Amino acid sequence: MRISVVIPAYNASAFLPRCLKSVFAQTRQPDEVIVVDDGSRDNSAALAAELGARVISLPNGGPASARNAGIQSASSEWIALLDADDLWAPEKLERQALAVDAGTVLVYTGIRIFDDNGVRAEAPAVDAASAKKMLRYSNPIIPSTTLVKREAILQLGGFRDGISGCEDWEMWFRLRQLGQFKAIHGPLTDYYVHPKSLSSNPGRMLQALDGFIDTTLLADLRGLDRWAWRRRIRAVQLCSAGLIARENGLKDEVRYMFRSLSTWPSPFWQPRRFAVFAVSARNSIGK
Repeated sequence: MRISVVIPAYNASAFLPRCLKSVFAQTRQPDEVIVVDDGSRDNSAALAAELGARVISLPNGGPASARNAGIQSASSEWIALLDADDLWAPEKLERQALAVDAGTVLVYTGIRIFDDNGVRAEAPAVDAASAKKMLRYSNPIIPSTTLVKREAILQLGGFRDGISGCEDWEMWFRLRQLGQFKAIHGPLTDYYVHPKSLSSNPGRMLQALDGFIDTTLLADLRGLDRWAWRRRIRAVQLCSAGLIARENGLKDEVRYMFRSLSTWPSPFWQPRRFAVFAVSARNSIGK
């Protein structure tokens, strides 16, 4: 099997050296490395070329269009996605390649979460059967952890533009119908979190959800099921928004948590939300 690495990059010159170093240190070397420069205003394109990647330069269009351009240009049957600020453990591609069989369309790994102060936490990959169920209401699969079948992505028309921040969730939900997912539970991907990342903006993430909840997540549901799932999904994502606000010191933490419980108040649906709200309320009172 052949593997192409696709890295969308926007003003990523500070991150590309360590990112590409982790790619070229793989025990199973990729067959090509493509950096898609997404209209950067810095020297990301020149730096990526200097470091050994093939570079595609585009006007700024966001992660979905950048990934699509790289996937379309790739010559391999398998695509390893990697964001420019993330890293891989040396054995990541080798272990994923060994997991692929005839019915596989996606292999993903666990993560280590790190920031400028070092590793904050480890999160093993959710098992594949659970991940497919969870995709109805949340996204347990980080793009940089994935090895995905190129033909399957192209069959679905690529990542959807216009929902920046959740375009990967939208894709995995559709992709789950085309074949098997495989999980490698160990943390083989280092996921970088920082205040300027898309995932650190709770309002933007909720806005992105609005762009595909009807057309993708609820498309196969009708009547009461559709109404109930809409509220459950919103409740989970409002809780996630509250946690993002907490991690980034934003003032709306308690408001997001309260909206989560009022949107779907049942203690039997994601009961962790109630514990999270209690912590948020206590932190707010203590300030």
